[in-house]
Amino acid sequence: MLQPDGSGASNHRVLRIYTKHAPADGVYRVNYELEIPESGNYRLWFAMSPPKAGWASPVKMEIDGKVTDFADRTWTVGGYGGKRPDNVLGWIDGGTLKLSKGKHNIAFLVDRPRNDGMYICFFDGFLLTTDRDLKPSVRYRISKQQKSWPQILKEHGSFENLKRDLDIEDVEALRAARQNVPELWREAENPDRSNWPDKLGIVQPDGTGASGHKVLRIYTKQPPENGVFRAEYDLDIPADGKYTLWLAISPTNVGWASPVKVELDGRMVLDLSDRKRVSPGYGEYLGWTDGGKLALTRGRHTLTFLVDQPRNDGMYICFFDGFLLTAADDIKPRGNYYLSPKQKSWPELLKEYGSYEKLQTAVRKEEFFEKMKNIPHREEYSESSSAKVLDKIMARPLPAKENPLRLHRIGIHGMERPFVRVKSAERAKYDRAFELLARAGVDSLRTAESCWHRLGAEPESFNYADIDYQVEMGSRYGMNFLFTIGYPSGKYALGGSHLSTFQPKYEAMFRDYLRRVITRYDKYAQYWEYCNEVDAPHVWWRGGATIADYVRDCRIVREELEKAGSKVPLLGISATYSRDASRNGNNNSGQAFSRKCAELGIADYVDGYSLHYTWQLRQKGFVEFFRNLTPDAPASRRLVNSEEAGYSHPGDVIKVFARDLYLYGFESVYYYIAQDWIEVGNVIYSGLFDLDWNPKLRLASLAVAADAMKTRNLVSMAEPAPGVESYLLEEPENGLSPRYAVVLWRTGGTEEIGNRYRSNQTVDPVTVKFPAKTVLKAVDWKLDETVFSATAPEFTVGGEPLVVYCSELPPWRRITPAEWLDTHDGIKPAAQALLPGQN
Repeated sequence: MLQPDGSGASNHRVLRIYTKHAPADGVYRVNYELEIPESGNYRLWFAMSPPKAGWASPVKMEIDGKVTDFADRTWTVGGYGGKRPDNVLGWIDGGTLKLSKGKHNIAFLVDRPRNDGMYICFFDGFLLTTDRDLKPSVRYRISKQQKSWPQILKEHGSFENLKRDLDIEDVEALRAARQNVPELWREAENPDRSNWPDKLGIVQPDGTGASGHKVLRIYTKQPPENGVFRAEYDLDIPADGKYTLWLAISPTNVGWASPVKVELDGRMVLDLSDRKRVSPGYGEYLGWTDGGKLALTRGRHTLTFLVDQPRNDGMYICFFDGFLLTAADDIKPRGNYYLSPKQKSWPELLKEYGSYEKLQTAVRKEEFFEKMKNIPHREEYSESSSAKVLDKIMARPLPAKENPLRLHRIGIHGMERPFVRVKSAERAKYDRAFELLARAGVDSLRTAESCWHRLGAEPESFNYADIDYQVEMGSRYGMNFLFTIGYPSGKYALGGSHLSTFQPKYEAMFRDYLRRVITRYDKYAQYWEYCNEVDAPHVWWRGGATIADYVRDCRIVREELEKAGSKVPLLGISATYSRDASRNGNNNSGQAFSRKCAELGIADYVDGYSLHYTWQLRQKGFVEFFRNLTPDAPASRRLVNSEEAGYSHPGDVIKVFARDLYLYGFESVYYYIAQDWIEVGNVIYSGLFDLDWNPKLRLASLAVAADAMKTRNLVSMAEPAPGVESYLLEEPENGLSPRYAVVLWRTGGTEEIGNRYRSNQTVDPVTVKFPAKTVLKAVDWKLDETVFSATAPEFTVGGEPLVVYCSELPPWRRITPAEWLDTHDGIKPAAQALLPGQN
């Protein structure tokens, strides 16, 4: 019974009775043998649940055979031991006892339940003292023989370490109690033979992730070759007997996951399709299922877990954490992975790794690089590569204070939870990452930390710590923000999902949330964005929320912005699926969603639309759709790409910004993502930083893009050699030197986002010439200057971008973006909507 403010139990634990089972001999009894130092009158103080209260059982005391009934006693001061008002302990005056020097026996007895038949008592400790003036406080400490709370914290280093150490003691006690019980634990992700397709890392800061941090996973529409997914485990059973099979697995009796069967030594023994979970869920997908008893003989056996049926939509889905075979009959699973002393407990893991962040990084790195082995990528993961990028970026100056009215174009997504936390042992790494982004040229950040459910349940008790940290660090370097807003806390959301709208009866609370966030952060905002990818089919707009609800919400946001006097543009839809007419025939998704929004008047409330993943040439129809969605309203003229990435080559970061800013005419672009990570088992390797927050080559490439495009405007496009895509840029009159920049590369190869697990097609380079003595410098995608002849400047241009800075623009035949798009097409996408992580 531990509390962070020291108001828990003495020695952090209590003796407890909490049961409806009557004691065998009619009384619960605890005996203590005492050595009294001197004869005299001793005052008895004991810390216990109140015998008189009614919610706890009455208590008696017996000393040297004499019994005293304390049923009429209660606390002399307020309670302690729990989070108020749920305290269960307090000090009770047991009166004065005349005791002689020597040994005595004292016992505390509970022989009666409370009115509902429950026996309940919490007992912390007792004191015998000759100090008649002693008066206990509302804390456990009453005697100098007890350690004070500051002493305890000093010994352990922190409250978190103390809690961890106590939990480890509990684990060791469990191991001692079960050391002679025959049982066997296996991690599901380590089968002896299996055709299950995948493994998935699941780690949570409260220890409710997967055992061993991973699960074995089926998540596919591809049927198995022989009609069944099989995972086989060879087991050495320690003794003959009946063993209960406990499975930590996705539910086997519900519609969203596949049913599971079990074979023993090639013989079908269990069909779990009718088995319900017997524990709360954990790890997002997992819970404990009682598979029943299996009669096993000592020696080698093989247990096989089979999935041979998809769910109704054709998907095969199962998440399998592990299983326990045990002869113990008193197993009671809880809402976490830990069930057997043969597993590593959460506190043991924290102690081993040093912190949750270090554990999380280790798990992600293991999964990340295991999956990267099967991906033909062009990333460079090495200390030397990171060191070179770090030197280049740190050699650049921090941004100077600029005109606050200037449009910030170079954005980044991902400097927020779960990647960045203000209360973290990794804080120094985050601080450095903000600085490196600023030196690279990032001038705006997209964050969803401003969503209702991330701030807390009730607006009056919101926790702004993480978003305030992001705003503080971004503002330090002159960055502004795109704030994604909306998504109420689950209890106030329609359908109970936080990825939905509010229940109508909570509109006033929704407005209160908006007022608080807008007034607190409007001065840092470049855009407000209402929700994310709402044109998706039941992904980001759930719980029965309708298209009309979304437009209504945009109206409410507009009203609250106007009340606050905000002039910051509001962006709507945040589209990804509107590149297609609908998604899987769902007429409430894709272009059907966006068209309906237009019919309902969304353009009256939003100032623009945000789109995602548009940079490839094959996406030109997606952009055109929004230009024509509400052609007579300003919204279709203000487009922002609030989530964009390229995977085929690190240098594609330059292409991303050039295409989106100049070919498609977006106001600003927010690159996805700051740090590499794993998203539901999919490798996201487009990060500017690796999993340890070391800079990658992509950060150097972003710096090249920022230098050329942060403030320069498009003069025209050109094709100076067949297939060479070039952007001729000019600094405004009040801009910095050099005035002109040309961004160019040869178009071709595979421009990948969703379908990115293929090798790049080769792009044959060509020579591009510039007029004599007009080239000031040339920079490649790695931020390295390229050697050239000033009197006859020419460059070999292939698929990797190059930026050439000039005193004047070359006299190439100029073309407009529309003309370029008319004559160039990209590869047709295989997926209906290209999202990070899709194959």
